[in-house]
Amino acid sequence: MFKRLTYGLFTTIILMVAHMAVAAEVTELDMSIVKVADRTTKTKNNALAQALHNVILKNTGNKSALSAPSIVAALNNPTALIRQFGYQETDGQQYLRATFDHQKIIQLLRDAQLPVWGSQRPLTLIWLSLQQDGQRAILNDSSTSENRAYIDELAQARGLPVLLPMMDLDDAMNVSISDVRGLFVDAIANASARYNTDYFIMSSIEPTADNQFHYSMVLYPSTQSGVLFNPLVQDAGVVADIDSALNQIFLTISEYYVSQYAVADSGAALSTQLTFIDITERKQLVDIENYLTQLSAVKQVSLTRLQGGAAQFTLALFGTKEDLIRLLSLESRIKPQSVLTPMPVGGADPLAPSQSETINYIWLGH
Repeated sequence: MFKRLTYGLFTTIILMVAHMAVAAEVTELDMSIVKVADRTTKTKNNALAQALHNVILKNTGNKSALSAPSIVAALNNPTALIRQFGYQETDGQQYLRATFDHQKIIQLLRDAQLPVWGSQRPLTLIWLSLQQDGQRAILNDSSTSENRAYIDELAQARGLPVLLPMMDLDDAMNVSISDVRGLFVDAIANASARYNTDYFIMSSIEPTADNQFHYSMVLYPSTQSGVLFNPLVQDAGVVADIDSALNQIFLTISEYYVSQYAVADSGAALSTQLTFIDITERKQLVDIENYLTQLSAVKQVSLTRLQGGAAQFTLALFGTKEDLIRLLSLESRIKPQSVLTPMPVGGADPLAPSQSETINYIWLGH
């Protein structure tokens, strides 16, 4: 990639940007770091509850989940889910770092019939026009401002991988503040292409006459299916400060992604088959099964047929096949390949299609 991925100081994300798909694999979904003033028992207990609060949000992306009775009970007793915790200090600030039992967290969400957001998540480029002290600028990746640091914090807390533009000579020649503020999507889309992300945002935050801040944001897909880019979600409002505006922007995009990629248990006995071709070694089968097993849409995976270089896997699903396909679309290690099969001749309908299309997959590996 071009610059560091914005996801906080302590979190690791693996990027895979080849073969047209962009995959951001978010790790440490069971971990949270919370600022603490001291190491007293009361402060520790409050910090552990906040850490679990953060981990619940990371894994479901749904703020309303925090009001579910079983989640409230868990937040009142975070030690029942904790694996380990400890303290660390950075730049004179103390932090409590807590790691929870990931399987218990997921089971807690499943039992509450809440959506689970897996580790494979879309990567978002944020174009942000920010006005402070009478000056407008596009926030860039190398900024050392408090606003830049807070974006890192929000990205870490929500498990939401984002990039900020470099605003180097190429960006400066192709994008102006007026483009961002005026929502000139074609100019921003062209400038965004070099970053190879799944989505991009145009947003602005500006002070109002009564010392508040007005924010606006629009989310677009990085690839278009037609002539025009269609906004996926947009939001605007007036809040007390810049941090609150950034919170609202992250909340809006997070809720959209949850609606697309988080999967709740439907309660139905749904299943589907996926066929992988060009299999040349047993390790590929193991890697494919391990990958499919960790998807949030998948309950269980079994290899049901192996013939020549083709392997068919049967998947029991939490959600629908469409949920599964959306998750697969984020994965750069998988390449879909359509196959046209001739239909039987002599059917009653002369206008019926002569071929049917099925999708096979090729495992590209790491």
